[in-house]
Amino acid sequence: MPHASAPRTAKAPPKPAAKAPTAQPSGTAAADPTLEALQAKADGSPAVAQLQRMTSRANGVVQREVDTSSSPFLPDYEDDETPGWDTKTGVPQWAKDQYEAEAQTTLICSMKNGKIGSIYFPGGRIRTTHGSGPEKAPDKSDRAVQRYNLHLARAQRIFDAANTDLFPNLYWKTDVKLPKEDREKLARKEYDRAFKRWLSNQLISIPNDSLPNWIVPVTGPDTAHDPEDGAPDPVMKLFEVFVRVSDGKVAGWHPSRGVATKFATNKQVISVLEAAVKHIDGVKDVNERNKQFYTFIQKRIPEFAKLIRSPEEVAPRPKKT
Repeated sequence: MPHASAPRTAKAPPKPAAKAPTAQPSGTAAADPTLEALQAKADGSPAVAQLQRMTSRANGVVQREVDTSSSPFLPDYEDDETPGWDTKTGVPQWAKDQYEAEAQTTLICSMKNGKIGSIYFPGGRIRTTHGSGPEKAPDKSDRAVQRYNLHLARAQRIFDAANTDLFPNLYWKTDVKLPKEDREKLARKEYDRAFKRWLSNQLISIPNDSLPNWIVPVTGPDTAHDPEDGAPDPVMKLFEVFVRVSDGKVAGWHPSRGVATKFATNKQVISVLEAAVKHIDGVKDVNERNKQFYTFIQKRIPEFAKLIRSPEEVAPRPKKT
């Protein structure tokens, strides 16, 4: 509110008598008209004006002024435009958009029926909701991994045809005191291990350019199935072979439920997934791990949550008693 003007009848206070100049107190410089001129020029500079605007905002005055002339990193706004500020974080929308654009990354995921099982990145993988629960599994330093999209059932048929006597032999090696059903179960387990060991050795011993057309080496996102090409062949599966660095021999394998697929995402998704795994650290029950992991994801990146199986879609494990 403007101040009321002084009454016209008021008398001006008497002027003090002129005094002779005295010496300046110790440590105080005499007034310099040159310095005063420089200070006045500084007070009128754009930098000081910007500082004053920032101070007024800090004192609670709502302003939406942006100086785009002094920074090449700010977008140009018209006279009647204001930036889209995020009122919760104080971050301008353009900055968030720029961060998201720069944070884009392309990885590999395993996918079946449009749902992601695991995401693979340099150094390991993150498994999402699963019958054994979510987890982060770093690659072992003494092993290298080779990945293939292949027709697993076709490989199985080739192995079966060449090993017709294997299952009976494995059966007769089991404990004769066990029931027949248990002996068959043990023999099938050993037979499956023999098949996957054979397949793994075949894969690493044949050069990639000599593999049959139903085996596709996955050396990176660009050689994985591309979702833009439509749905993958349902018979194809991702098969990983772990090779010992020391001698190049097979150290293990891992067949996936789905096919290795190109996955365009951003660093925020990966960060939230890693945080979700840490969130369930110490939770032992598999069903509870799936539930807490999924809830954590759904609250923070709901669009990604639609790409993984909900806890209800994962076959629940019976609780241990």
